[in-house]
Amino acid sequence: MSDATPPDADLDAVVATLHADAADVTVFFQVLATKLSDSMGGAVQLEREGGMFKKDHPVKRITVNAGDDVLEAELKHGAITAQHAHAVRGIRLRTEQLGFDEWLRRLVEVLSRQSQSSAAASAALRSLVT
Repeated sequence: MSDATPPDADLDAVVATLHADAADVTVFFQVLATKLSDSMGGAVQLEREGGMFKKDHPVKRITVNAGDDVLEAELKHGAITAQHAHAVRGIRLRTEQLGFDEWLRRLVEVLSRQSQSSAAASAALRSLVT
């Protein structure tokens, strides 16, 4: 695959590959958060578990702001809940609850669209498929 965006026909293959890597949901969620944050910088907000007696502070929520799309995923008790919102000037007009597989598909679609004009989105898309 080149640096160009994958064709729509390949989106299912990308999501299937990501999902296959998700055998351990907790580890997968942390890796996904790191890849998105490293490649997209300020467009990704990570919320970490708190507690001053915890040894580490794993990511519990990922928020990706990609233009008018806001994609959020949260890890709770070993399960991931996800949603996709459409926002205009910071105001959410519509929010849709999604299964994690569909959320991954939407994330790849949004990054694919944005990679046409955004180097950060292009880098994020490449980091997900490599």
